[in-house]
Amino acid sequence: MAPGSRLLAVAAAVGVGCGAWENFGGLGWQRNSQPPPWKAHTGSLAVTLPSNGRVLLIAGQAGEHGGALFDCFNCTKEVWSFDSADEKWEDLSAVVPWAPRWGHSAVVTSDDTVWMLFGCCEPGMPTVMLRDVWTYNPTKGTPWTLMKTEPPFEGIQATSVAVRGKDELWVCGGWSQSRGTLSQVAVLSLSTLAWEVKSEHGEAPWRHRADHATALSSDGGWLFLFAGQHRDEKTGRWSRLKDTWRVALPAARASDWQQLGDLNAARSSVPVLVLPSGWLLALGGHHVPDDEELKVPQEDIEGMLDHHRKAAFSVYNDVLALDLRPNSGASSFSESVAKHSTWSVVEPNAPWPARDDCAAAVGADGSLLLFGGGTIYGGGGYLHDFWRLPSAAAAYALRAPESSGSSGAERGSEL
Repeated sequence: MAPGSRLLAVAAAVGVGCGAWENFGGLGWQRNSQPPPWKAHTGSLAVTLPSNGRVLLIAGQAGEHGGALFDCFNCTKEVWSFDSADEKWEDLSAVVPWAPRWGHSAVVTSDDTVWMLFGCCEPGMPTVMLRDVWTYNPTKGTPWTLMKTEPPFEGIQATSVAVRGKDELWVCGGWSQSRGTLSQVAVLSLSTLAWEVKSEHGEAPWRHRADHATALSSDGGWLFLFAGQHRDEKTGRWSRLKDTWRVALPAARASDWQQLGDLNAARSSVPVLVLPSGWLLALGGHHVPDDEELKVPQEDIEGMLDHHRKAAFSVYNDVLALDLRPNSGASSFSESVAKHSTWSVVEPNAPWPARDDCAAAVGADGSLLLFGGGTIYGGGGYLHDFWRLPSAAAAYALRAPESSGSSGAERGSEL
């Protein structure tokens, strides 16, 4: 474990069983008949522990905020664990020492260490984003620990974090209260807790953004970035994004980013799901027309709420797939780019209700797990449900690495 200031506590978790699984749709989606034991909310993040397949559901927010300057928008500091083997939930919240938050990032390394970074916002200071970094390893019995590291930027939220190997966290973009949406790229060494800025804000060719997603190829050679939302620094207008980019690691030179194919529709706030077969999935999220113009200050709470209540807001229930497997049978660099350029719509209309900012994870057995989410712009319409798709790669006919001589989904339409 990297050095840090350790906060000792003992968890007193009690298992809560879940209900029966009800079948929905021809691809095999199942909904749990019993509402989960946690309060309905959005913006939670789910991570799967590699050693035992337990899924942790971390933080989020449960209030209507409309983007106004509330004190963390009714954020939570709840942490729940779901064990798919005995199908029980455990509440691990009692020993959580960090401040309630959403817009945070959470990932897990191969030794079951959970890393949680940043979010919104400092208690009592809704304009100050968090810049703390925490670790937790329930398998080893290591409590939540505040790491002694200083990010090379101000507090941010809605960034993306991806794990490379055993020693690197790659942090891209995000939202700064002072600078708006960002395009900086930085790396945190997990062994030294030192940061390296790979490119400053504005240097990468992609539009600066927040609430986007990033993922790595299984060999750690490529970083992929897609979706999100962008705020124009001159006009203040927001737009949702559908572009996809990749860059070679570890250099990650700003000039080396390559634009790939677009998603089928612009969207923000999608979870990152990489199947054991090497495919990246994108599902859910939201869209708002590009003509959205905010004419009231964030300090005007009622004005902000009114703006978001009246704005056109769409949520999705489709599933897309992109091949992240190294080379995927390509015989040349240009062919490799082509093979990684096309998203496929593998399920245009899933049986679960369309949703934004949901939590999702890939189970140890390759199943998809989907938790909650929202349906109202600015917070609200929370879905208090729990879905799974057993054997997702088989359901979507996404070939495993040993069959990588041919790429592209067997099921689904290319965009």
